[in-house]
Amino acid sequence: MIFSDYFYNFAQTDDNINHKHSITMKKLFTLLALALFALTACESNETPQEPVDTTTDIEVLTETPLTVAYQGGRTMVMFNIKNPIEGVNVTAFCNAFWVKDVAASDGVVVFVADRNTSDHRREGVLTIKYGDIEKYVGLSQEFRPEGEYDYDMTATVFGGEYYGNDGEDNYNYYVQLGNGEIDEFNDEANATYYYFDIYANRRGGDHPILPNGTYTLDRNNSCKIGTFTAESSKAHFNDGDGQPEESFEMTSGTVTVTDSKFEAIVTMSDGTMHRIVYEGELYVPSVVNSPDYGSKLTEDYTFELPIGYLRLFYYGDEYGIGADYWSIALMEDSTAMSGDYFQIKILTDSCDDMSYESLAGVYTPCSDLAPQKNCFLQGLLEGSMYIGSQYYVVNMGFIDNYLGAPIYDGQIEITVDGNNIDVTLDCMDDNGHKIQGTFSSAGIELYDRRGR
Repeated sequence: MIFSDYFYNFAQTDDNINHKHSITMKKLFTLLALALFALTACESNETPQEPVDTTTDIEVLTETPLTVAYQGGRTMVMFNIKNPIEGVNVTAFCNAFWVKDVAASDGVVVFVADRNTSDHRREGVLTIKYGDIEKYVGLSQEFRPEGEYDYDMTATVFGGEYYGNDGEDNYNYYVQLGNGEIDEFNDEANATYYYFDIYANRRGGDHPILPNGTYTLDRNNSCKIGTFTAESSKAHFNDGDGQPEESFEMTSGTVTVTDSKFEAIVTMSDGTMHRIVYEGELYVPSVVNSPDYGSKLTEDYTFELPIGYLRLFYYGDEYGIGADYWSIALMEDSTAMSGDYFQIKILTDSCDDMSYESLAGVYTPCSDLAPQKNCFLQGLLEGSMYIGSQYYVVNMGFIDNYLGAPIYDGQIEITVDGNNIDVTLDCMDDNGHKIQGTFSSAGIELYDRRGR
């Protein structure tokens, strides 16, 4: 029994040991599982790390394509360099002719755009370069909306000077207008002045009014009828001291004159467009000093030219009264090198008729400032230029300025028989002397001067 008890006790003790070992192992595994769980839980709550981008690049920060206003001017494009490289600088250039002065510095490209004076949008590409990297920025420049002007002024004053005939039946009106007093200096503080050197086909007379018509800027300064010269046409804005603060040269444009209204639309050398309007009497004070009369005759003059030569110059409805205007040269010498030379300027009662027969009729005097049908234009001297119908004497191809006279009053009769044209003068000069005689054609030359 003792042995059995011992054996039982021993066995019981071993079981106890195994049982305790088993409990210990279970605790160990449990602790290990808890540790692994805790470790796993910690790792799952962390954000995964993104890989670092070390690529160098140009980031354009300005919205593209970039729209540039038609006025042009200084424009900026913002950018950023990612991962800059030591010793590498940014450069920039543009392929558009209207983009100038391109410069790149820290984070910005600056350029100057010309004003767009065309009637269409224009494009270009700005290139930003950093080492071997290039970024392209599209550029698009607007064009000026129709009817929009950089300067739109209603002038309050109008004046200038009338210089008379320039020798080619082109009468010079030097127009000045603006919003300040007009005098020899035009130096009113903060005033604006515009100048137009205009050539018209109408004489100013004692009270010169700028004639109706359309006048175009002439960069060749030819002084032709229907133009104004670029050389003497300009504008300036005065500062507070009355000195020109900003000046403009005209490069193109037109002036339109209607009854009591002047309107000019001109483009300046800087590309700005100006509109100037004035409404009121278009009076241009005269600076032409004319003698009381232009005749060099000291007594009545009678002539008889049974054989002479005619040159007929046809201008159509030059005066807009529904009658043809003719200038008729009556020459004693067919080459106009010597002898008597009459220049008769008439308005017939027909229109658009270039035939010899249309010349037949009796003509009485009228002023070129108030033309009428069936009249001859009165001769006179304005300044140093003879106007209208005249009697000259030619020596060696030159007019003798000590002889001759304006044909001012009386009657001129023209008869036509086929190719034979007779002209009879029963007239007076501008100093009361008679000019009388008959001229018969031996040869006729005809020239069409419409649209000259």
